[in-house]
Amino acid sequence: MTRFQVKEYLKRLKSDYDFGVFSAGYFTYAIADKIRLINKVKQQLDAHLEFDPYPEPQSRHDNSKTDRNEKLNSYPVSRDFILINSINGLKINKQLIAKSPFSSLGLSIKADEIDSIEHPYIVLVENLTLMANLAQLILPEALKDALWVYRGDVKPSQQTGTAYQFFRRWQHNASYKLVCFSDLDPKGIEIAYTSQADYWLSPADCEAAIAITVGLEGIEQEWHNQNEARLYLGRQQPLPAQCQLALLLMNQQHLTLKQEHMLSHHLPLQLFAL
Repeated sequence: MTRFQVKEYLKRLKSDYDFGVFSAGYFTYAIADKIRLINKVKQQLDAHLEFDPYPEPQSRHDNSKTDRNEKLNSYPVSRDFILINSINGLKINKQLIAKSPFSSLGLSIKADEIDSIEHPYIVLVENLTLMANLAQLILPEALKDALWVYRGDVKPSQQTGTAYQFFRRWQHNASYKLVCFSDLDPKGIEIAYTSQADYWLSPADCEAAIAITVGLEGIEQEWHNQNEARLYLGRQQPLPAQCQLALLLMNQQHLTLKQEHMLSHHLPLQLFAL
């Protein structure tokens, strides 16, 4: 008999596979439970838990062709989709899709169905709020006709992998320039630096932009919470000039700026070479 302290994954094993027993604040299982679990997984996924690699998750659509439970070992439905927007209408697959008359985050589209883009610039956006407020940004003229792609975040329903794959798909095509639009903080610089973009979209006057935060209510936390990003950037020498300047100012002042601040304070933005 094997005993563990109660964990969430053990509760899931009990719920899904009737595996083990909860008693007096502990979880226990016997060899018979283990054998039953191995056989159940073998039946469902054709994989032996002890000897076979766990099968890659499939889409629910593919699972539904062979299994009653379409959710079994499936990845989130949203994984295949990206969120895109533009200021004056989307130009994809040789079509013009008119801009919505309503405030909108954009269109959620299956990434592999986009074969061509008729926008000269493709912008990867860190924060979702910006996707609904593109027309309010003070942009360089070149980006007035850009395609904007939401990067996503750590939540499974908005994971970043597909957005990055889509963004980088166009990087060796001379018809496009890739731009990363991120926060003015260490993590934002890391995102821009590792995005494989041609340019970083950031406030034209970095020092004046960071100075705005001095008058804001609340306590600065991002600089202190992003030690890993700061250490990473410290190892990447030399950084592109604007990234180096921004990091220097942040390290001196221990201040950062979010994209939402750039929007609400009407900061002029500029393209900087990466």
